[in-house]
Amino acid sequence: MLWMILAPLLISGSAAAVLHFAAPSRAVAPRGTFAVSAAPLADPGTARPTESSEPAGPAALATLEARPAESLSAAELLRVAEGASEKKRTAARGLRARVEANPTLGKDPALRSELLQLATDERTAPEALAALAALEGPMGSDLLYEVWTGTLVRTDATELARALLYSKDLRAKASPALSVALDLRRAEDCEQTKAILPEALKEGDRRSLHLLGKLTSKHGCGPKKNQDCYACLRSLGDELSATISAVKSRRAPSYSLP
Repeated sequence: MLWMILAPLLISGSAAAVLHFAAPSRAVAPRGTFAVSAAPLADPGTARPTESSEPAGPAALATLEARPAESLSAAELLRVAEGASEKKRTAARGLRARVEANPTLGKDPALRSELLQLATDERTAPEALAALAALEGPMGSDLLYEVWTGTLVRTDATELARALLYSKDLRAKASPALSVALDLRRAEDCEQTKAILPEALKEGDRRSLHLLGKLTSKHGCGPKKNQDCYACLRSLGDELSATISAVKSRRAPSYSLP
């Protein structure tokens, strides 16, 4: 009797198990993931053109220069600035070539003035200083000295002017008066300075005046800066005063426009 009751239950359970394992499995996507459809890559040939960063040609640059600054983009303003700088450099290179081909051009006051002006602009200073160095006679050295000492501000241009003045070829071209000033600036101690005074008395001009004036001070050296830096000059009597008076009476060359 018990088998007659349990047999139908066992048969139905076995059939359900067979059906469960025989059914095809269905893949379930992990929670939080999305299906992504593949899209064709954009054709490189259809990419949107960008504004060129290449410098504008002469015609395009002239067009930009004619427009109001507020109507230009940042890139266009930079092109205009770069174009202006290149024009200045080109003009300076041309002027240098002219002077190197004909060093006597320094006799022209307008040209000298232009070179001095170009020497104050960092974009054109190297070319201008090279042109000054190429001028005939002591004039180039005189003008380089003016570039070097004419301002209290020290720049690459003033340092290059100083180096050129002390180069062996230009140092030899310096006038006797300028040589006194250059030697005084190079003197490292009292004895070297003392050896220059006879030449300063004979040839020096106003470019040496303030350099000699410093020698009258009797302090500035020693641990407390209260010792005489030029004690060796005190035995000369009035020679220093006479030298100062002599250079004060001689004007330095002037190359400015009349």
